[in-house]
Amino acid sequence: MTHQLSGSISHTARNRILSVDVLRGCAMVLVIIQHAYLSVNFQSIPSLLDFFIWKITGIAAVAFVAISGMMYSYFLYTRPDWQTAYRRYTGRAAFLLLAAHPVINVVSYYFNAADKQYPSGYVEFLDLIVLNFPITDTIAFCLLASPVLVVITGHMRRAAVISAMLLLAVFIRASMFPVDLHWAIFKELTFGGLGEPKVFWFPLIPWLAIFLSGSFAGYALACHKKGTMEVSAMVNMINKGGLFLAVCGAVLVLGYKLLKMTKGSTWNHNIFLAIYPGQTTTLLPVYLAALALLFAVFLKEMDISGRYNRLFWLLSVFGRTSLFTFV
Repeated sequence: MTHQLSGSISHTARNRILSVDVLRGCAMVLVIIQHAYLSVNFQSIPSLLDFFIWKITGIAAVAFVAISGMMYSYFLYTRPDWQTAYRRYTGRAAFLLLAAHPVINVVSYYFNAADKQYPSGYVEFLDLIVLNFPITDTIAFCLLASPVLVVITGHMRRAAVISAMLLLAVFIRASMFPVDLHWAIFKELTFGGLGEPKVFWFPLIPWLAIFLSGSFAGYALACHKKGTMEVSAMVNMINKGGLFLAVCGAVLVLGYKLLKMTKGSTWNHNIFLAIYPGQTTTLLPVYLAALALLFAVFLKEMDISGRYNRLFWLLSVFGRTSLFTFV
């Protein structure tokens, strides 16, 4: 069954909110699928199928962080005084770090204890409660660190900063290997490590770049709210950005494969580990492209065509009642 919405201003605003809620609902479905997949017996799944499923569900965390960045930027752009919005979200960030952090880690203790490998000399329980770094902690850091780059810098400069963050993370992961345990943990916290993380799955710098990537869509939504951008122009802009990211992702992944085939035996193996297609490396533009193009479809269906079906409605309910709403 398909519902028609009229083109009034109130309905247009309603559609725009539904579009975001549907996107958030899709992201939460991906989050659930990815976490459910962790409980699968991997020995019973062909390695190639396992590879594709894991890579596809890898979009879940990227979606969670990028959409959070989109909505945070939207509020910063639409409030008369962005400092007021920042102070409000400072309290939200403090709650995520001081309250949500221990609750998530205590609840997930037994699941994580069986899966993680820790450096010698650390108490396992203390590691899991204090050092284990859920994605909500990374988002809290992004809430505190991103406003200057969102509000003060222009689009081109911010895009350059995002690219520099991602490239710097790759360079440091590939070239710096601290001997001291504390510096090694600090490196993993900020830029990430090679292979499976020992403690931090969401290093701050590359994931801040992903958070900031959502600010471009947040700006478009803010312009639409202020009446300076039509929905059709916003859809067109998001589609163009999505296609550009898709091409960039295809070039990067293909470039990785070509380098691996031609230089794999001569170049340092750490370089290939650092640029291996993943959430913060060569697959990131593909993930962001998928999110952008999907969002454009929702905007076109709901804001331009004025239609939403029962699946969209269910996803919107899921999206606005999920952890996204709180963050």
